[in-house]
Amino acid sequence: MTLSQDILRKMLELPHRMAGTTYEQKAAEYIKNVYAYFGVTAKEVPSSTLSHSFQNHLIISFALIMLTIVVNFLGIALITIPLFIFTVLVYLRLFNLPFRFFKKRTQSQNIYAEIPAKDKQKYTLVFTSHYDTSGDLGPLVSILGPIYNYMRTSSGLNIPEYLNNVLILPNLSLGLTLLALFIPDNSAKFFFGIFAAIPLLTGIFFLNKSKKKPTLGAYDNGVGTSLLVELAAFFNKNPLDNTRLIFANVAAGETLTRGTIPLLNSLNLEKVNTFIVDLECIGEEQLTLVSSEPSYPIGLPVPFDSTFEVIADFAQDFFQDDFKVVDSPLPSANQDLIINGYRVTAIVTTMPKNGYPKRFHSSKDYFESIKWDKVENIRDFIIGYCSYFDDVSKEVIL
Repeated sequence: MTLSQDILRKMLELPHRMAGTTYEQKAAEYIKNVYAYFGVTAKEVPSSTLSHSFQNHLIISFALIMLTIVVNFLGIALITIPLFIFTVLVYLRLFNLPFRFFKKRTQSQNIYAEIPAKDKQKYTLVFTSHYDTSGDLGPLVSILGPIYNYMRTSSGLNIPEYLNNVLILPNLSLGLTLLALFIPDNSAKFFFGIFAAIPLLTGIFFLNKSKKKPTLGAYDNGVGTSLLVELAAFFNKNPLDNTRLIFANVAAGETLTRGTIPLLNSLNLEKVNTFIVDLECIGEEQLTLVSSEPSYPIGLPVPFDSTFEVIADFAQDFFQDDFKVVDSPLPSANQDLIINGYRVTAIVTTMPKNGYPKRFHSSKDYFESIKWDKVENIRDFIIGYCSYFDDVSKEVIL
């Protein structure tokens, strides 16, 4: 049994690790203690957490879009346009809407360990992985997954990955609602309203249900969390020549109040010389390198740093052709890092060779479903990449 297996088994003794709960706090304490057990000094950085903020934001936004549809159908012109504008502001989270009205927050703990370079430091590699768990969105994923697979094939619309994201249907609903504002015929408004409302009602139902049913979080993202500790223990004994390593177990990753930026900002990193690799959902069949993600919630492309080519080149040598490069259909905390001036190299994840990971955000995300031989491959890949990066950075300016 590997170190990561031992760590994950212990974490899964908790019923869940949802952000803002005592179980998330217990998980943070355990992670810090495991670092200490292996002689690695781990530190805490607190961050403010708004529990269920992801679900609440979408539920409120979807409800406002539906209210706009109803008001427009009833022909209440005086408030239709202002209501639609307010809905867009909330959906895009402009002016800190709707969270400026949410006062009840909790504090989460971000845990990190730092391995200094042996000689003069040139660059910093940061590996991030959130340790909290989500609510059970398995039923919703089972609907969206096949739609995503179909849309990206030649038999479907074959639209760009950043548009073919998890919010493609609500975004379509928002577009239909805007179109219906300028249609005078009530029967046409009703037709557009029905088509717009179906994905919104479905989303509200499953999002609200997920808040009451947390997942265990093995694949997402207990393995990634465990791997960071194992990697830190390895590099504590085998530091790189000119590259400092930081292993960051991030809190509240499944919310919109993620701890990544508060953690990294507290470290006063030199952003131009710092490169971030995010470990997410490890334990499926095939290494998958993510080179971009869709902006939340609209789905504009957010490309990662040019150093993606460095990790992709190493993956080609390490795995030959047994890996894939994708543009993620899921938004993550990494776009917030890019907006704040950080250099995100890639998301390192694993996927089935065909289809989507069915246990993603699912109540079926158990320890027994993890493919541990693949986890070991990813561990060895990360160890090799760190040495490769250190060697490459001695010769070129990244």
